[in-house]
Amino acid sequence: MAVKKSLKSLILTESAGKARTLKKFLGHSYAVMSTEGFLKDLPKSRIGIDENYLPDYITVRGQGSLLAELKRETLRARRIFLATNPDLRGEFLARQYCEIFGINPNSNCRMYFEEMTKDAVKSALENACPIDNKAADAFQAKQIIDKLVSHKIGEYFSFKIYRGTKVGRFRAMLLNLIKNFEPCAEIMLDEKFTYAKLQMLALKDLNFSTSKTRLLAEQLFEGINFEKEGYGGLITCPCGEIKLSAENRMPESVKPYLTDNQFKLYKLIHSSINNAEKISSPADCSDLSMMIKLESLGIDWADFYSIGIASLIKRKYIEPADGIFKMTDLGRRVLDALAGFFDEDFSVDSYKKISAQVIDISAGRADKKSVIENYCDDFNKNFDKAMSELGEDATPQEEPEVESGEVCEKCGHPMLIKRGRYGVFLACANYPECKNTKPIVHKLEYKCPKCGEHLTKREFKHGRSLYSCEHYPLCDFHTWDEPQNTPCKVCGATMFTRRFKNRTPMFYCGNENCPSRKNHPINKILDEAKKRAEAKKR
Repeated sequence: MAVKKSLKSLILTESAGKARTLKKFLGHSYAVMSTEGFLKDLPKSRIGIDENYLPDYITVRGQGSLLAELKRETLRARRIFLATNPDLRGEFLARQYCEIFGINPNSNCRMYFEEMTKDAVKSALENACPIDNKAADAFQAKQIIDKLVSHKIGEYFSFKIYRGTKVGRFRAMLLNLIKNFEPCAEIMLDEKFTYAKLQMLALKDLNFSTSKTRLLAEQLFEGINFEKEGYGGLITCPCGEIKLSAENRMPESVKPYLTDNQFKLYKLIHSSINNAEKISSPADCSDLSMMIKLESLGIDWADFYSIGIASLIKRKYIEPADGIFKMTDLGRRVLDALAGFFDEDFSVDSYKKISAQVIDISAGRADKKSVIENYCDDFNKNFDKAMSELGEDATPQEEPEVESGEVCEKCGHPMLIKRGRYGVFLACANYPECKNTKPIVHKLEYKCPKCGEHLTKREFKHGRSLYSCEHYPLCDFHTWDEPQNTPCKVCGATMFTRRFKNRTPMFYCGNENCPSRKNHPINKILDEAKKRAEAKKR
């Protein structure tokens, strides 16, 4: 009689990089799968929070097939462990996975490790424990407050400015600090090596952007292939105080296994650990001066700054000129619309107060429901006052029409830049007599990895851009992933970045025949996207 094969234990983690290293540590006794971050989240198209401030989570767009695969594997697993990062977001994700896959959160399912080393992972398995609901509640409280505020401010702005204009708590505070910028002369950073300190030093000493620093730090944490010595992380998780991993490897000894930028950042970390550092602020409003200003104010900024600044630039509230941030007319209109009604909601003191209360929730000193209700009740009163001031006859406004500089080839009238259901496009000013429309196409310097001709960029809804060959559809190369300035070191083709909602970007060569693409996780992602597109056509 055949013996039934025993089922494996399954480990779920939010990152493909962590999943890869965990597989190397644990061998065939465990299956490891990446969830790619949030599987369910608050909806984008509506507020997703009811009158009692209870959330309505839906499956994240594009995660449906992954969710189905994960459900199949969790049903087959002998036991399930959750290995998300040891921070508030990681705890919330772990609890979410318990709810989705029917895992008892009170069981010993949660693994905690701050470094990606074999001993740390083995210890985390042996000491698995229940989910920390207080930490998960703390993240959820901030998430609900942020979503309610940004959605309602967007509703108010649709009347006060025009549809599509919005801003959240952190970005409104950031915008106000830029408008009224007063540099902090210098700041002394103590020996504790935080993620904020890393970003400032990497910008000052290496000229690394915050997003670049985040990506490299994640790679150093998630594990490096040391070939015969196997995989291992060089630093602890960047979500807290950054330390060297237990091996404490010297920079020169690991240089052959690192990229140039990885080596530069690791060398900086290695030399700066346990050292106090004084940083002087530039006089102008730049990335470094803003970081120093935020740090001097005691604001928790490290995880949100790069996304916040990128959003302000993308929405044209500020514009960078030679690295210096300048307010735009639209940015001033945003702050003017908030003034008088939401001054307290978006103040530095208010932001710090909510951050402190989030920490109190995680420590069991405050109740999630009370924190949410106290802030949101006060905000809703201010929102109602602002809306009442608009008057009963107020109607939502549309974005002003802007001439593109192009002329309609059908009737000779100017072509206007329009924003519609599917994004930005050109439309004839002589509508409805002339109904000519066409997409906005920008020719780029990047080369098509398939035929070598130029790539073009077309902008669509929600700020998404499609990159395709200038001879499309004769050459069928196209992607939603952003091309990079640095070409592939292996074959010289254009590199691309696949961005995810709640994790670090994934870089890959656009040439599918490049040796660097062998066993690359992007292959599976692109194959699944192709299958979904073919199924949609059918």
